[in-house]
Amino acid sequence: MIKAIITLVFLLFSVNGYASGIVHLKDFSILSLTPTVDNIIFTFDRIDKYRFIMLNKDYWYIAAPGKIMSITTPLIPKGNVRRVLVRIIKGETRIFFKMNSDYQYKFHIVLSKNHHFLIVRVEKQNKIEMRKPFTVEKEAIRTKAHNVPVIVIDPGHGGKDPGAIGLFGLEEKNITLSIGKYVTYFLRKDGYRVYMTRTSDTYPTLADRVRLANRVKADVFVSIHANYAPTDRLKVKGLEVYFLNTTSDRRALELAARENGMSMSQIGYLNRIILSLIQTTKIKYSKILASDIYHYMLIYGRQVYKSYVGRGIKQAPFYVLVGTRCPSVLVETAFINNPSDATFLGKDRFRRALAKGIAKGIELFLKRVKISFAEPLGKNLKS
Repeated sequence: MIKAIITLVFLLFSVNGYASGIVHLKDFSILSLTPTVDNIIFTFDRIDKYRFIMLNKDYWYIAAPGKIMSITTPLIPKGNVRRVLVRIIKGETRIFFKMNSDYQYKFHIVLSKNHHFLIVRVEKQNKIEMRKPFTVEKEAIRTKAHNVPVIVIDPGHGGKDPGAIGLFGLEEKNITLSIGKYVTYFLRKDGYRVYMTRTSDTYPTLADRVRLANRVKADVFVSIHANYAPTDRLKVKGLEVYFLNTTSDRRALELAARENGMSMSQIGYLNRIILSLIQTTKIKYSKILASDIYHYMLIYGRQVYKSYVGRGIKQAPFYVLVGTRCPSVLVETAFINNPSDATFLGKDRFRRALAKGIAKGIELFLKRVKISFAEPLGKNLKS
């Protein structure tokens, strides 16, 4: 029925185009940031006005007043959207959304040269989540009895997802787990409360990792990875530390696409809208965190690997950094398919040194920004 209506709208009104005042809906998608937060994204050729009508907190619609929207893309439910309906009522096309619970709604319009994006951010109102949280330890509830900072360490990939396959039989998932365990050891030794998104060869999804960080009210989130160079593997090597932001750098976008499990077109789409989804405060703190970790990783890494190269602090739209409410960075420790980097990644002494640098960088950040841990930083960085 929905497809029939969409086709009817398109056939009846596409002939007249702009002359008849038709607004063309060119694309539609739902981006799930966390289990309780979705972004419903409409891409128009132009949008002058729209109406939002909330029938109930779980049932609402949008429409372009006095206009017919020519819909040329399927409206497929996803995430917390249970059903999408299209109806022509009183000379306008209304798109109805049935949610699976009560939600709060926020709207953004993002304009680019050829497209106008309408982004509807939907967030579940009730704080009690419907399914049990992913956790690698017992129920991870944050206590503030001693005002101890909470840190989440995320060893990238795992289980069915080996990540990048490098030289000498190295798999990214094993490298990241080894480094992550050392980081956790060093931080716990210094009195910090630390959680890992995985402690063995398991596969938590990207959403699981974000969910855990927000569940324990993390003050810092660090995702650990090993880099890969599709070309020039003999030349490209060294350390990169990323924080969340948009970028025009193609290599950074390709890396984010690989880590996100997205195509380049999908990552480009995320990159265009990401500024409306994240907070400037979080970006500010994340950049400081990235700088501190980068500094100490080079210091400790070069004690073992004399020619360890620093490739800089960069920004990219990594999915795992979008949904976290605290300062978050992604560390690309070294290139797993570069002969020199891979040789040292295979050495326990070097992985331990990198972990020491990550831990020291986190500790410097926590001291430098003078966060009051009576209230977690993440509480004031709501998306």
